[in-house]
This record gives sequence, C-alpha cells and structure tokens, in this order.
Amino acid sequence: MKVFNVYAALFLTALSMGTCILAYRLGFGSIHNPGSGLIPFGVAAILGLMSIGLLLKGLSGSSGASPRNKVFSEMDWRKLGLTLCGLVGYGGAFHFLGFRLSTFFLMLLLIGGVGRQKWWLTLTVSLFTVVCAYFIFVVWLRCPFPAGPLGI
Repeated sequence: MKVFNVYAALFLTALSMGTCILAYRLGFGSIHNPGSGLIPFGVAAILGLMSIGLLLKGLSGSSGASPRNKVFSEMDWRKLGLTLCGLVGYGGAFHFLGFRLSTFFLMLLLIGGVGRQKWWLTLTVSLFTVVCAYFIFVVWLRCPFPAGPLGI
C-alpha cells in the first residue's frame, strides 16, 4: 500500500506544479480585481501541499490507511444509497418544488433518514438551514432561485 501512496503523491505533485505554472501565466490580478489564474493557483497549491504530505507519509513507512477490504465491508451502503437518491431527487425537484421546499425536504432526509436524529432536532435543523440558506443566497447574494408552485 505504501508504494501506491508514493506513486499517487508523485503524480499529484507533478499535476499541481503544472497547474500552478499555467495559472501563473494567466495572471493573479490584484486584491480588488483578481485575475483568472488566482483561484486555480490556490487550489493547485493546496493540492501540492497535500500531495507532498502524502509523499512524506508514504516514504516514512506509515501507511495510515486501512486496507481496502475493511473500508468497503464497514461502509453502510443503505445510507450511501439514500444520500445519493436524495441528492438526485433534490436536483430533480428543485425547479418543481422551489428552493426552500426542496432544501427543507433534503435536510429532513439527510438528518432524519441518514443521520437517524430525533424528530424535533431534524425539524429544527432543517428549518434553520433553510432560513440561513435563504438569507445568504436570496437576500444577501440575490441569487434567483425558483419559488415553487406555492410561491414559498
């Protein structure tokens, strides 16, 4: 397993360096007028730092990762399937139900169905999430989201 970490880290380090060079050529811009290379450079730099950490871990001999069979045997496939179906359903219901209702139902599914929390906590966190997301995206950032059939 250690040798695979080293190979992956070398590939990711090379990819990161190449992306940093190309992003530098695009230009960073200034603080008030960022250029098109600023965000790709930042993301590539973070990837580079993480891949160097993986390389050092692989060269030191400590794998730090559990065997592949153990990871897949301990995974709860029902929760994974429920989460994926919920996200696909959220994307499909977004225009039909609107931003607020579809987000509320998604949070109910994730917290109550997947997380198995108490019903009052599920309702409270779901409602709080919708209210916060509404104020951030609709009021503050003025994103035009669909209102849904009820105008809610």
